[in-house]
Amino acid sequence: MSQTQTVILAIGAFQGFLLFLLLVSDKRVNYASRLLGILCLFIATTFVLPLIVAAGKSHFSWLIGFLVFLPACYNGLTYLYCRTAITGSSLKPIDILHLLPLAVCYLLNYDILFAPEKALSFVRMPETTLLKHTLTKIVFYGQAVVYLVLLIEMVRRYQSKAKQTLSSYNPDIFKWLWSLIGFMASIWLLKILSYFIIESPTVTVLADFLLVVLVYFVAIAQWRNPKLFQIRQLSAQLEHSTPSGDKQESRGVLDQDTRSSILHLVQKQVKEKALYRDSELTLATLADQIGVSIHQLSETLNQFGGKNFNQFINEYRVDEVCQQLDKNSKRKLIDMALEAGFSSKSSFNATFKKLTGLTPSQYRQQ
Repeated sequence: MSQTQTVILAIGAFQGFLLFLLLVSDKRVNYASRLLGILCLFIATTFVLPLIVAAGKSHFSWLIGFLVFLPACYNGLTYLYCRTAITGSSLKPIDILHLLPLAVCYLLNYDILFAPEKALSFVRMPETTLLKHTLTKIVFYGQAVVYLVLLIEMVRRYQSKAKQTLSSYNPDIFKWLWSLIGFMASIWLLKILSYFIIESPTVTVLADFLLVVLVYFVAIAQWRNPKLFQIRQLSAQLEHSTPSGDKQESRGVLDQDTRSSILHLVQKQVKEKALYRDSELTLATLADQIGVSIHQLSETLNQFGGKNFNQFINEYRVDEVCQQLDKNSKRKLIDMALEAGFSSKSSFNATFKKLTGLTPSQYRQQ
């Protein structure tokens, strides 16, 4: 093992253990933060493995058999972390199944768990024709691919649900999560390349370095802002069936006159009562106020209005801010944005530029 790799692993192990202590012991953090702390602990412990192997037979050699398969639970924990971070929900008993890939690896290789010499031999010469080792590789690398697909589908579903049912949320949340998935995909791609295709220490070092960077930035961000990824009310909204997923809704059960009538009523209520100023307005609450079902309102906006709920409400908010700017209002932009119903500066800036083609500051100066 090169000196560079030793330094990277030592730094990764130190910061992983440190972040674990910060995230688990700090009373300010939430449930998702503690789950991320456990992931940091597992990653830090895995970083110690090559250092133990390089030292040869020692007092810590008995740990090798347990540590070598630990990455098999990285993606499962990442999946649980993303889910709890977004919805704020706690774990369920069935979530223990996400540790199944790790358990399978342990069961297939039970003979090396308490045998340091066999474990050292397995790590240094992993190439073997034994069936159990072949199955281990399939489980070890296969779970990475499966969980990446599950992560992509989950984040895509939550993002779609947020657009369809929430009038205000921070879009940067999903940029963070897509970046996290991108990091995990890159790390596992490098691991697969280094094991099956390119047997180069450089690729392994690069994968370890990316893992160190991932743990550091995500954990520090979560520690500083425990609710960074959480979208309020999304958990409750997920209990409703997704409009786009309902076969009957996708065909359209309302005639054109009915949709036109509902759209006119919605536009009138939202504008006259300034309902858009409520940053916590949801598809469900708006449907209840105008006396139609969630599916009817969603169908009307999507198929007749040509936009989702989030876009529909934000147009009114941007229009109100533009009217104030046209009157040469000297008020702060953030004050006008919050009054119009936006929940954060970042969501206001992104939405304003998307709808007008200009940033709020550029619009004010024109």
